[in-house]
Amino acid sequence: MNVLIGICVAIITIVAVGLYFKVSKMLRQAGTAMEEAKRTIGELRLELQQVSRDAREVVQNTNEITLDAHRKMKELDALFGSVKEIGIAAQALTMSVKEAAIGAAVKVKQGGKAARDASSGKVGAIADAIASTIRVMTRLRQN
Repeated sequence: MNVLIGICVAIITIVAVGLYFKVSKMLRQAGTAMEEAKRTIGELRLELQQVSRDAREVVQNTNEITLDAHRKMKELDALFGSVKEIGIAAQALTMSVKEAAIGAAVKVKQGGKAARDASSGKVGAIADAIASTIRVMTRLRQN
């Protein structure tokens, strides 16, 4: 029986030593995996910081572009306001010229022959100028 106990102890010792080596190998592999995970997390942290910096730059550039667009839109608002005022003034001038031409044409028609004789002077020249202006403006509008 002593021999049997000695053999069992020897087998248990061999199994324990084998188990020790297996556990040791597994712990080394786990340590290596942990070091690799730590290195990967460090790299990810650095990349996240770079992405964060890039995102901040993009937001800053977007804000600058937005502010620039707002400034330019305000300038265009002023420009379009000026163009509108010029259009209104041109329309008023056109209406005045039209009314003057109509008035001159009516006076010429009402004046009859005496007006035609007088029209050979300054009044005729003015009436011709107004009529020509109306024709030119009509052609410009048509084009």
